[in-house]
Amino acid sequence: MGIVWLASYPKSGNTWVRFLLYNAIYGRPAESLDIARKIPDIHRPIPFDPPTSDMMLCKTHFAYSVKHPKINQTDKAILIIRDPRDVLFSALNYRRLAGMTSKQMSDEMYAKRFIASLGDPEFQSIGFGNWQSHIKSWQNNNNFPVHTVKYEELKTNTSDSLRSIIEFIGLDIDDERITQAVKSSSFDSMRALEIREKHQSTKNARSASQPKSLFVGTQGARQSKTYFMNTGKSGQSLTTISPRIEQAFCDAFAQPMNEHGYHFE
Repeated sequence: MGIVWLASYPKSGNTWVRFLLYNAIYGRPAESLDIARKIPDIHRPIPFDPPTSDMMLCKTHFAYSVKHPKINQTDKAILIIRDPRDVLFSALNYRRLAGMTSKQMSDEMYAKRFIASLGDPEFQSIGFGNWQSHIKSWQNNNNFPVHTVKYEELKTNTSDSLRSIIEFIGLDIDDERITQAVKSSSFDSMRALEIREKHQSTKNARSASQPKSLFVGTQGARQSKTYFMNTGKSGQSLTTISPRIEQAFCDAFAQPMNEHGYHFE
């Protein structure tokens, strides 16, 4: 069975792409874990339904290397990239979901760590690389084709971006199905599903070892208004943290951002 990786540096839109592809291929999910059962996440082992075709879509945040799990079974990869400023804000929200409080680390402290490492240092320590090295690792491999999708283009023209992914994979899906997939995978639809599952998880607690949702979050976060589907914004300015942080980010990221078509205004 050939694997098509959905590869991305964390917080770059991988979950959204999984929703889009699931809706296009299988129809609307009853719950978020339906996505994980058909398009598994290599970092969150959940029993999945083997595909009926000879292709399997699978999510990864690992940088490409010959040591990547199951890399010898790879046919293709879809690489999702996003403006690192927006990645920083989304990763900060993720840390809050995971239980990090502002007393433990302020927004400015987190941003300084992100800038110093050219990405989240914890992500780097577990094999994801930094923002730049992750992208280059996949784009520069010579073993299989890679289709790069920018989060910003996906957001601006979702239907065309999804169509390009589907054509790259080699699937035959009509325009009506793609239109419906885009509608069913809108930010509001995914947020509504997360809110519903968040509410259910506080009422009907399952075994602690059993996943309750595709959306990550601590019990405290589930009881708050902090969401995995945060804002989905693009082009955010770090001046909201401080002008010094914006300048430091520009100094560190201007060159690698420029290489991938991102620029400071």
